[in-house]
Amino acid sequence: MKNTIVYVLICFVPFLLNAQKVKIEGYVEQPKNGWQISCIILNDTINKLDKLGIKDVSIRNKLIDNKDVFTCSDDTNYFSINARPSDTLFFKNNVRLYHVEKHAVSDLIKKKNLVIKFRTKPCITPKECDQKLPSKTYIFVGSKINVSYADTSDYCYMLMDSKYNANYKIEQEFGDHFPDSTIAFTAYDHNSMSQYLFKNYENVLIFVGEYCDDLIHMKYQFFPVYKTQNGRWATPVDAYKVKYDKAKEDLYENIVFDKSVSFDLPNEQSDEQMAQFIKNRFPEKYYSIKDGKAYPIMGRYAEDLVKYWMETYWSKVK
Repeated sequence: MKNTIVYVLICFVPFLLNAQKVKIEGYVEQPKNGWQISCIILNDTINKLDKLGIKDVSIRNKLIDNKDVFTCSDDTNYFSINARPSDTLFFKNNVRLYHVEKHAVSDLIKKKNLVIKFRTKPCITPKECDQKLPSKTYIFVGSKINVSYADTSDYCYMLMDSKYNANYKIEQEFGDHFPDSTIAFTAYDHNSMSQYLFKNYENVLIFVGEYCDDLIHMKYQFFPVYKTQNGRWATPVDAYKVKYDKAKEDLYENIVFDKSVSFDLPNEQSDEQMAQFIKNRFPEKYYSIKDGKAYPIMGRYAEDLVKYWMETYWSKVK
């Protein structure tokens, strides 16, 4: 409620004083590496919505549709907006390359031939590496120490993937030997579902390559693993993958996982919904269902996963 009141004060009360508004018009100097159009926001209103945590799309759309709040230059770089002398206009182009230019309306109305220029903003150019195959391949079961999202807002261009900084304790090696008990590497992921994002698991069999002296997770290449009763590492059956690749059914064997290995079933579902969920996610062929949990009864040992990976994915890459 408090946020809504503040929102009203910020966004709507000033617009009741239309009689005091003046027309601000002019041109935007097209930045060399900028966008074709530049946008002008009154009092940085839209950004203030984000700071207030107001996520109502309808509110945002109302602001964007109001030309006295948000407008953009045309194909000749001309712009016009109505504002009060006490207002401030924010001019934006490619914010990775150029500063947001902030101008008081009281200053702009004094200029006869108004031209807004953007100042270049320092940015970081990500390291480029043309190396196709890694110098070394570190294949290991790792226990997560920390995986954090890497801020790339200062990069000169937007990455297509999310970037992560990862740090793991090496539990068991299968590839080249890494000369330490822990390993730090960089990972990239393009909007994977939660269950297919490596950072969401405590223990993974993961594949990391050395490219241009940097350690990079080989994209999407990992298996979540858990301890078995005999002290080995293994991954349970991924029912979704088996469903769309029947050939993988023969890859799995009966495995007795540690008693602590289980997966919670969702709450507040009808019997019909639950039955369908179990059929799709934890079919009885691969899981035992008891007391609201799914216990894996089939899977594949880490050693066999590495062998399979070498024969399929890695043989094609090389």
